[in-house]
Amino acid sequence: MLIIKDISNLQTYLEFYRSRNSTLGYVPTMGALHEGHRALIKQSQADNKKTIVSIFVNEKQFNDKKDFESYPRNRGADYDFCEDCNVDIIFEPDNAEIYPKEIKSLKNKFYTGILCDLYRPGHFDGVVTVLNRFFSIIDSNRVYFGEKDFQQLKIVSKLIEERFKNLSLVPVQTVRMDNGIPLSSRNQKLSKKQLDDYASFQKALIDFVKTFDKSLKIRDINVDIKSFLIDHKIDKFDYFEFRNSNDLSTEGVLSDAKLFYAFYKGSVRLIDNIGV
Repeated sequence: MLIIKDISNLQTYLEFYRSRNSTLGYVPTMGALHEGHRALIKQSQADNKKTIVSIFVNEKQFNDKKDFESYPRNRGADYDFCEDCNVDIIFEPDNAEIYPKEIKSLKNKFYTGILCDLYRPGHFDGVVTVLNRFFSIIDSNRVYFGEKDFQQLKIVSKLIEERFKNLSLVPVQTVRMDNGIPLSSRNQKLSKKQLDDYASFQKALIDFVKTFDKSLKIRDINVDIKSFLIDHKIDKFDYFEFRNSNDLSTEGVLSDAKLFYAFYKGSVRLIDNIGV
């Protein structure tokens, strides 16, 4: 496994791979790797001859400086994780390598004013800016994203459609713990009690979603579901609503929808989406 820090050295190896007609899969990460990342890596390895994982905590996508500073980082463990997964290259550039002075930030224009875009101003501007940079540098055949960050997945799909027509986006199903909690790097910041409470909430939520008639209109059901949060004493949340999986609108019926939520355990913001 190679650990590469600079673009020039990386591209030397990538050109060598291409000269051997090796397809390249790319898994973008911010480190603190877990079994959800392993699923992305395994899918890439099934689809491609070579797999590259980037590790870069992108400050531009954090609308809260404290959140950026407290984001889990564990470089040595991430290296071991990737080696265990038989990753070919870790690309771990610093901020100056990714954002030289001439690089301008992009403005996200997809799926705006809803869900995380509404509650994390500038977040997706940072996401499309950094991905535009990495996609241009790596020029892979395929790129892999999990479905837990579903709005991000939809935005990346639009970015690729507009700017990277030779790149294929491969969604990978959310990996969950046995108790239903989606794997997330932020889970590392939760206490055991917070994790137990989260698991109880998640189980009740999944059972709650199963009770709905799938022919109900999304708009109608969204009027009533906030009572679930009150019943389960969730004091601080950003959103809790069904949206159409195809276009993230509130049009259509529940059979076309997912339940999207973002709420807090202490200072930790947690997101997920659950199919009906």
